[in-house]
Amino acid sequence: MKEYQSHGMGINSVALSEVLKHRVEKVFSDPGREYNETYDYMRNYPHKVTTLHPTVEGCSNIEEWCYKLGHAPFSQMRSCSVKWKHRPMEKYMKPPCTVHIGIAYDERHRVKVYEKNTRRGKFYYSYPLVEQGITRAQCVEIIHEAGLQAPPKSGCWFCPQQSKASWWRLGRQHPDLFWRAVAIDDLSDKVKLWEGTQAVRGLRALWPPQTVFEEEEGWECQLCMII
Repeated sequence: MKEYQSHGMGINSVALSEVLKHRVEKVFSDPGREYNETYDYMRNYPHKVTTLHPTVEGCSNIEEWCYKLGHAPFSQMRSCSVKWKHRPMEKYMKPPCTVHIGIAYDERHRVKVYEKNTRRGKFYYSYPLVEQGITRAQCVEIIHEAGLQAPPKSGCWFCPQQSKASWWRLGRQHPDLFWRAVAIDDLSDKVKLWEGTQAVRGLRALWPPQTVFEEEEGWECQLCMII
């Protein structure tokens, strides 16, 4: 049976690739609006990764798709992850097959999200990091032991699952992208990337970004294969 790794170019994915000894095909579905740092990391990543560039409803990237829809991605629905991650990967992969997912042991509650959507008989999901009790901190150690730098957080820069600290980080490090995210947030009064405050509705409430804040771990979308 063919084996694949769902590679999100994040810490867990890079560590899982080392755990699997690169014996399976690594597949990354690119929505076209990952963080710039992720694309920089990909260019220097020493191992082969099959990168998919899906077209969804005539749109070549997820930002363009939001403008076509007239609103930001729904934070509680799976449309963006299904259309830009899951479906392109399932279309590429040849079932029946095993798909290895990089969920760390201390994030094992995320397994339930995938198990609810497992298509038995076609795609069998495997969680080697959970099975071996490898935590996210240990993933970083595995990466360093392999002689690699730990990758930055992966995900779309306007992912609605981001923490407040991550939005502030985006505003400080990439103000141009922050304001593009605000433009997406402003498309609809009902669907917001960030709920904001009573005084300022939406993502604009987080500008200007704080100069000092505690970065939060684990904000990655639990419905996305961005791990």
